Amino acid sequence: MGKLILIRHGETDLNKAGVYFGKLDPELNCVGKSQGEKTRDVLENLKINYDNIYTSDLKRASETAQLVNYKNLEINYSSKLQELHFGIFEGYSYEQLKKIYPKELEFAEKNWENYNYKTGESVKELQERAVNFVEQELDLKKDNIIVTHWGVINTLLSYFFSKNLESYWKYSVNNGGIVIIEFLEDFPILKGLNIGG
Repeated sequence: MGKLILIRHGETDLNKAGVYFGKLDPELNCVGKSQGEKTRDVLENLKINYDNIYTSDLKRASETAQLVNYKNLEINYSSKLQELHFGIFEGYSYEQLKKIYPKELEFAEKNWENYNYKTGESVKELQERAVNFVEQELDLKKDNIIVTHWGVINTLLSYFFSKNLESYWKYSVNNGGIVIIEFLEDFPILKGLNIGG
């Protein structure tokens, strides 16, 4: 019986600004660093064990991984755990997009599963990338931490607990929040959602 422990990175100034960003690579701000430290304390105090720790190679996630890694294990970095690439939407707020890319925004809202933001990727492609990483690169009989992004976490939750992307929008994981999925003979059980977040 193994656990998949998903941790959302701490806050950045771009989170605070409310813009679309996936590939953009900001560092944690002061709040984000505090969230990482709090998450470390939660993991340690609840005695949440882990055999391996993986992280997106983007700064906000990798910095969070370094903060939460209370066992000081070697951290494994992977671009496969990066956030959704928002393409032409990167760095813009919703209000700005309504003026700059109104047609693209309307199409993205109607066809959110498949729209690739012209130079980015679709949520469906993100889910395939995240699921392939978990199923092909992890030993799910062990306890694995993945420090990653909102989109990655929600595509995985939707994959394991509904059909495809059916429940993608139904989970709320805050910056620094912990999600625990336990595998009982390959059957996923949600043991915790947004712990500490």
